[in-house]
Amino acid sequence: MKHAVLLLVVCSFFISGCSGEQRFGAKEDFDGERLIGVRNDDQEGFYRRDLDTEDYNTNQNPNFLDLSEDRLDYGDDQNKFVEVIEMNSDLEPGPVYITGDTARVTAYAPSGISKKEKKRVQKELNEKFLEVTPRYHVKLTIKER
Repeated sequence: MKHAVLLLVVCSFFISGCSGEQRFGAKEDFDGERLIGVRNDDQEGFYRRDLDTEDYNTNQNPNFLDLSEDRLDYGDDQNKFVEVIEMNSDLEPGPVYITGDTARVTAYAPSGISKKEKKRVQKELNEKFLEVTPRYHVKLTIKER
């Protein structure tokens, strides 16, 4: 008898899941597939009407990637480090690697530079890096050619 009652309850759950009722009312949106009162194939729908009359802005949400052509990226920051080295010293810029909030910058000095001169240039460049790109912890390495 217990098995029959349990079987009846399980069957009733399965049958109630197959009912023909709609999940939403007739005027409600179904998972974003259609708007209230507007069919998808209508020419005067919300999306087509508003996107045709407005300029499309790709920067509406700060969580999305900036898709404009003049967006800032890591390459601009790397170029800024190279520019600082070229403008403020006689060193040749080397590779620049940005990982998170750390920038690893390499500069090449002419052979025979003294340690005192190397430290002075390194201190000067670190101060300039802090002015230009304060969001990075710069690890400057000066190597001799």
